Amino acid sequence: MSITYKKDEKDLKNNTNNSKKKFIAKEFQSLLCVFTALRGTQITIQLRSNCEIYGTITNVDAYLNIELSDAKLTNTRYKNKRDEHVQEILIQSRNIRFIQIPDKIDLNSLLYLYSKQLSQSKKKYERTLRKPPPPTK
Repeated sequence: MSITYKKDEKDLKNNTNNSKKKFIAKEFQSLLCVFTALRGTQITIQLRSNCEIYGTITNVDAYLNIELSDAKLTNTRYKNKRDEHVQEILIQSRNIRFIQIPDKIDLNSLLYLYSKQLSQSKKKYERTLRKPPPPTK
């Protein structure tokens, strides 16, 4: 039984490595890489409920749920717009109508820097081959 356990363990390791590669590839095929590269910038998000939220992106998860800090919530449903200041807010992706990215942001350079960070972090956790032991006399 211990032999099959080791084989299963090796298969699990191989599967996790493949899934990491697939996740990185999928991340670049979706908008996730854009929003993770925009971390720390201020954007405006309009919700399906006709509310607008202006704040700084602090986190984006794999489901495109966006976490903003120092956000200003404007409710446009009423004639007199009400502004509320919120320290932190989590917006679910299904509630987002559209996201306004400021024109001054160069997305090409941001995505290039983000891809460099990903490749550096990937190299950081890669296993290297051990040096062979010195020959004995």
